[in-house]
Amino acid sequence: MAMDWEYIGTKLVAPGVGCLLANVMYFSGVSAMMRCKRAGRLGDMNPLPFPVMLATNISWIMYSILLGDYFLFFSDAPGAMVSVYFTQVAYSLAQDKSKTRAVMETSLMSLIMALLTLTLYVGIVARDASPEHKQIVVGIFANLVLVMYYAAPLSEVKEVIRTRDSRSLYFPLAVAQTICGGSWLVYGIALNDPFIYAPNGMGTILGVLQLVLIFMFHNKPDAPPMPGSPAGGTQDLEHGAIELRP
Repeated sequence: MAMDWEYIGTKLVAPGVGCLLANVMYFSGVSAMMRCKRAGRLGDMNPLPFPVMLATNISWIMYSILLGDYFLFFSDAPGAMVSVYFTQVAYSLAQDKSKTRAVMETSLMSLIMALLTLTLYVGIVARDASPEHKQIVVGIFANLVLVMYYAAPLSEVKEVIRTRDSRSLYFPLAVAQTICGGSWLVYGIALNDPFIYAPNGMGTILGVLQLVLIFMFHNKPDAPPMPGSPAGGTQDLEHGAIELRP
């Protein structure tokens, strides 16, 4: 019996690569957070996206459960644990009564309330609705959270263009983000799922754009990597560059 190479490539290899790279990038930021914890201060780390990172992971976990998709689940479940760790440690290191703490508290509680409302609707209010309806509702929510997540890399790209300085972009991370986003893009197209291929298409474009900017302004050295979390994502702990994926 001939092997279905298209099936293997689009529905096994592509999501497998995406899942692997997503987890590598999630856990690559743990050492940076542990250094901050040992130092007892945040330094230049920007902790504000961590609650959004957690909400992104949880929403995509919910979507993966509705689809019954192991690849989506295992690309975000470890990330959710890392996001909890990042949020917890960053909050403890933020100065008491600081604006950082206040914003983290507000954003975290608001996102948890939104997730609880989504869970209530999908699990109880719409329990008799079709699986397709539930997938659409959760998919829309997950992509709305990603819109918030997109703000950081877009602002980072804008700053690089303005200053003509690519030191805030890390080449290996940009390559990994592009491959990871491309893998999920292929998988989403294979499933004919716009909630997967649409955000990852944008993530792939942003990854390619970062690579172009690195080569355009390569006269200045890249900054050292401090990655931590797309899409459905990885957060650069110091500069705010986010991987976009489910």
